Amino acid sequence: MTEPSDQPEKPQETGGQVPPPQGPVPQHPSIDGSTPRADAPQNGAGAQQYPYGASQYPVSATQSPYGASQSPAGAPQNPYGASQNPYAGAPSPYAPGVAGPAKRRKLSRGGLIGIIAGAVVLVIIVVTAAGIGISSAIRGAQGDPKSIVTDYFTALQDGDAKQALSYLDESISDKTLLTDDVLKASAKLGKISKVKLTSAKESRSTTTVTATFSVGSTPVTQEFTVYKAYKGGYSILSGGTVSLYPSMLDGVTVTVNGQEAKGDSWTVFPGAYQLALPKTLEESFSISGADDLVAAGDSYDLLSDVKVELNEAGVKQFRDAVTEAVNACIASTSLTAGCGLDIPATLSDGTAVADGTITRTLSADAQANLANLEPRETFVNPLQVYGDYIGSVKASSTSCTQNGATGGCDILFGPSLGSPQVDFTSGTPVVRWD
Repeated sequence: MTEPSDQPEKPQETGGQVPPPQGPVPQHPSIDGSTPRADAPQNGAGAQQYPYGASQYPVSATQSPYGASQSPAGAPQNPYGASQNPYAGAPSPYAPGVAGPAKRRKLSRGGLIGIIAGAVVLVIIVVTAAGIGISSAIRGAQGDPKSIVTDYFTALQDGDAKQALSYLDESISDKTLLTDDVLKASAKLGKISKVKLTSAKESRSTTTVTATFSVGSTPVTQEFTVYKAYKGGYSILSGGTVSLYPSMLDGVTVTVNGQEAKGDSWTVFPGAYQLALPKTLEESFSISGADDLVAAGDSYDLLSDVKVELNEAGVKQFRDAVTEAVNACIASTSLTAGCGLDIPATLSDGTAVADGTITRTLSADAQANLANLEPRETFVNPLQVYGDYIGSVKASSTSCTQNGATGGCDILFGPSLGSPQVDFTSGTPVVRWD
């Protein structure tokens, strides 16, 4: 006896026949995705298809996809299984007869409308984008950076604010002082001359141009940053103007080259400037530190020393207003006199004081302080002028009633004259007391 072998029995070779390869026969899924059964019936005249070699066993009407020639009749069947070739009858991607592309369907009316509408939107977007580019190109001044800065100076020298503004960033919010009249007044104070471009530093999107020039007899240096426009050309976007900060002028309306200026910062063209007060304040106040103002380059602190102060006439008005107010209060016989000198109808010890019976007198110290009163420097609103403490006031009454008895009395520890405040906002000084 022979022991059974794990290897399948080798079929006998037949002349002209190709032996099948060793190993298990892989199962292939059928066309509909199922796996063929091992006991499936054979094709043709009792023969199976051979899925591996170039030759075929006899098959039924369906040709094997793995070869073009047939084996002679009587070839042995595939010994590795009884299943049919799962691909029999299916079109092969590697052989002639592969099905061609499917027939193209006609677009529905809705599809055509969608495509046309999409094309219209695309055209609108393209035209809009082109319009943006054209607008930017028109606004951006054409030419090299140095010629743009030169043209900008020409506009300033011509007093043409509109042309000068065409080179600047449109984001400038306050253009109150960027006018022809202000530029012309600047030229009268000090013309821009001797313009020379000394250097230009380029980067990918900007060019920094350094210019030296004179405003009147004052030589200055200023840098101009020239940016490339959206579509060709250049435009000055920063450094073309100067920002001024009137920190010591809060509460005061002033004019700059004849134009009223407002706000806590001012934007001006490079040039010479003159500050002035309104006529209602000219008699009492003066502007100090504002002579020969030249705004150019780093001028952010140009107005740091500019102040509005009482002039000589204003100091006299201040003293006269306080003295007049004090005299009126001192002369009053009423309990309510003003100037901080009011007396209550009942004193702290219970004494009743009759209204209209009061006499007030300045102490010697108070009289001296009032005669030499000086305005204090203020860092808030220069039109609100303060004076120093004046002094005590003596007070008495001819009608004081206490415990049923009535007679004259001195009022001790009475009020005194404090620090006066004179408000010049309206042009006419108004005295108040702290």
